[in-house]
Amino acid sequence: MAKWISHPEDNRETRLVPVFRRGFKVKKGLVSAALRLSAHGIYEAEINGVSVTENRFLPGLTSYYFRIQVQEYDVTALLQEGDNELRVTVGDGWWRWNNNFGYTLALWSELRLLYADGSEEAIATDESFEVTTGAVRRTDLQKGEVYDARIAPSDWQKAALCTEHTGGKLIENESVPVREKERFFGKPFHDSAGNLVIDFGQNIAGYVHMTLRGTTRGQTVHLKYGEGLDKDGKFSTANCDGGRTEFQEITYICKGADVEEYTPHFAVFGFRYALVEGIEDADFEAIAVYSDMEEVGDFKCSNPLINKLVENARWSQKGNFLDVPVDCPTRERNAWTGDAMIYCRTAAYFMDVQQFFKKWLVDQTIEQYASGKVGITFPSTSSVHNPEELKAVQAVNPAMALAGPSGEGNIGEDSVGWGDSAVWIPYQMYLMYGDVEFIKEHYDTAKKWVEFSLRCMKEQNPLYADKPWYKNGDGDYIYDTRFHYGEWNEPLPPAPEVIELFAKGGTAADFVAHMAKYGKPEVATAYTKRSCDNLAEMAKILGKTEDAEHYAALSAKIKAAYDKYLIGGDGEIQKGHQAAYIRALALDMVSEEKKPLVIAQLKRELEAADYRLNTGFLSTVYLLPTLCDNGLANEAFRILEQTEAPGWLHPIALGATTMLENWNGMDVFRDSFNHYSFGAVCQFLFEYVAGIRPTVGFKEFELRPIIGGSLSWAEGSYRGIKSRWEKTDSGVIYTCTVPQGTTARLSLPNGEKRILTGGEYTFEL
Repeated sequence: MAKWISHPEDNRETRLVPVFRRGFKVKKGLVSAALRLSAHGIYEAEINGVSVTENRFLPGLTSYYFRIQVQEYDVTALLQEGDNELRVTVGDGWWRWNNNFGYTLALWSELRLLYADGSEEAIATDESFEVTTGAVRRTDLQKGEVYDARIAPSDWQKAALCTEHTGGKLIENESVPVREKERFFGKPFHDSAGNLVIDFGQNIAGYVHMTLRGTTRGQTVHLKYGEGLDKDGKFSTANCDGGRTEFQEITYICKGADVEEYTPHFAVFGFRYALVEGIEDADFEAIAVYSDMEEVGDFKCSNPLINKLVENARWSQKGNFLDVPVDCPTRERNAWTGDAMIYCRTAAYFMDVQQFFKKWLVDQTIEQYASGKVGITFPSTSSVHNPEELKAVQAVNPAMALAGPSGEGNIGEDSVGWGDSAVWIPYQMYLMYGDVEFIKEHYDTAKKWVEFSLRCMKEQNPLYADKPWYKNGDGDYIYDTRFHYGEWNEPLPPAPEVIELFAKGGTAADFVAHMAKYGKPEVATAYTKRSCDNLAEMAKILGKTEDAEHYAALSAKIKAAYDKYLIGGDGEIQKGHQAAYIRALALDMVSEEKKPLVIAQLKRELEAADYRLNTGFLSTVYLLPTLCDNGLANEAFRILEQTEAPGWLHPIALGATTMLENWNGMDVFRDSFNHYSFGAVCQFLFEYVAGIRPTVGFKEFELRPIIGGSLSWAEGSYRGIKSRWEKTDSGVIYTCTVPQGTTARLSLPNGEKRILTGGEYTFEL
């Protein structure tokens, strides 16, 4: 039986990159050979010098203390009668990234040989394996890699049995394969400081393959990866490095040969540019690396900037969907729940993400806190898994806490809109794919989160003690406590009290405490109501009638309280903030009596902003659909096509090739240039402009296109569904394709409605 093994000298201080080997003999009559591998870290394996592991970053990221994946390979063709050798190198990966899971890298392996005579042999990791170190001297997913091509593995010693956190259950692989995909040849130039820089033309997540010529032994080549040039035209990582001194770097020490080639083994970077030092005669090729999902949908129109917006959103999805959906491939690389919640439906229009989210959501359920709180990242990087590491981390950041069911989580893990991913993502995956297993598997997780939010809603905030909802006995239905990120990155000046806080020397920790003190009742109440709605629908689907009625009734009470106390008699909610009105309308928080007033206030907000958006993280996805749903389609298209900041098309005019974290990120050279969440606007393009909308799994669907703005034509496609409109001198021609075996409910802008089955159709409007 296989055991976990490690290098006896590998620990927190040495941080070795171990190379394991095992020689073995194969008898005559081999029928099949299956190799099973897993690691604490990420592994690359070879048999007899031939690579076994074409896919990258194995075994993938899971909640390692609870489950860790095993991959199986048919290696029959690589074996020969007589002597053979298995060799496996293990790099830090997610296991030792920020010491989140552990300090020691380890290998688990089992090779099973089946012979024609029916006999079997098993070669499993134990003390019979040998271990040393090799050319990879140091590696970190984010910091980078040091590779010394002069070094070949030697000085082998006996492997040690590893006991560090080896209790995780071994499971079969659930990850979508991570693979090397598109390649980009770089164009060299010198920046304003005279540095040699390679421009690959596209911001990606991946790494650079180098071909070096005429090197000398010991020559050092250094690459630093970055997303942009600063305002002075100099290569810089200041927008995304968080002040780190070690960040996205490769150091390659040459062996001295006519030609040397190198590709990083255990590191991945977010970049468009690479700064090169130590070599002139070389070729550089960027390789995009991401979870290899089928591309299933596309949108195009007559506006080339919008087409580029779609392309940028797709590239940001590729750049951030590497086994788990991270916020950016540079500074944080955290699998934030809020980003995924906002974008998951858009993601499904671009790619088949069914298995991707199915695998990831299991870890959300595993790591849910006993209280019902849901981590803002999972597997958690916002809290700490490794209990040994927690004390060291808390000495620097006392707010850090232990992750998982036995932990308490950090203050940010109270936040609605982030924790609501527990309800929203399974429900959206059900709608997009018709897969009820999403709801069955995660219903209890969703319910625990909603119950946690409802308990928090019943807490009283002394700051609001004089508010009428307390005086009238409705405090249980206004959520005014706890920390909430709310409309993160809302492109508006900070509130006066926040300006005052920092003017008095307040720190980031003081700001967090400030946010927790004030709460965000307009946001938290609305999202808790939305989750009640989602949970009621999920309960109905599963036949849980009592739950369905209970949460629907709670939703109605929350809506009534919100409408009564948080929406003024004139429809005003939060002056100057488009998000407040979009949120209230999109999440059904407004009574029919007040709805015209709220819409009128929203229209005034748009006019005051000269049709530039000022919505933030949570509401931007709802902005354009809500405008169209409430009689403001012209305004929606005007905002969509706005080329001034803040707006989707402004960074494109500046040369962006992915979505930005901040609306003006390229103007001020700040924050990530590859942050997919604002790309969720593409949901509007698919569902409103092209009009392709799901019911459950697209066996039945709607076609409801909206014609607007300066567009002369637009078309969308999704899994064989096609929807296109084009303006002509005589009117509008609408064409669509309905796949065989499906049914579409067509609603055209002229009021015509039809039920369409498989076929191609044309309508003149």
